[in-house]
Amino acid sequence: MKTKMHDFAGRHPWIKPAVVIGLVSFCVALEVLIHAYLNIAVAFTHIFYLPIVIAGIWYYKKAVVIALLLGAMHIAVEYFTMGFVFEPAALVRAAMFVVVAFVIGSLSESKDLFAAERERKHKALVGFIAEVGLRIKTPMSVIRENLGEIGRGIETGEMEKEEVLAALQVQISHAEKILATLRELNQGVVDEQKDIPESYRDLLTR
Repeated sequence: MKTKMHDFAGRHPWIKPAVVIGLVSFCVALEVLIHAYLNIAVAFTHIFYLPIVIAGIWYYKKAVVIALLLGAMHIAVEYFTMGFVFEPAALVRAAMFVVVAFVIGSLSESKDLFAAERERKHKALVGFIAEVGLRIKTPMSVIRENLGEIGRGIETGEMEKEEVLAALQVQISHAEKILATLRELNQGVVDEQKDIPESYRDLLTR
């Protein structure tokens, strides 16, 4: 469900700002109607956390801006309705808006950065495997064909012992080149990925 919603928002980039603007507008209307008109300063402000949390998830620490705007509006309305006196409770509520926005934004940003880093490493690993396949496919095919020819030469008696040994030595040289290529690729992975477990690092560098 989350992936479908993310894909939908990706295809319609106006959705996120429209939702945030709509929720903030709703909060402004509540502030005017309930706080300024009905002179009720508690309970309804819990709804303010909805756009703050959503903005924190989508826009990270930028949600602090929304929290400051809602908090300033709440303090201003409280100031005027209380006869130009600052009410400590309103200041506390406004401060909590900012704290929640910062915490949610920080956690959401950290989560997405971790997911992006994990995806980057996954793509790097896939690229490594593909590179290994490309580098050893042709040499391995050549070795297989050459060994097949050597085997047929031995069966038919067309190859002398010295020729067989020389041909096998050539194939051994090809195999050593493949191993050197694999070591080079493995070392590249070890050098790039600093958080590889030590046991896996030792295996790659052998």
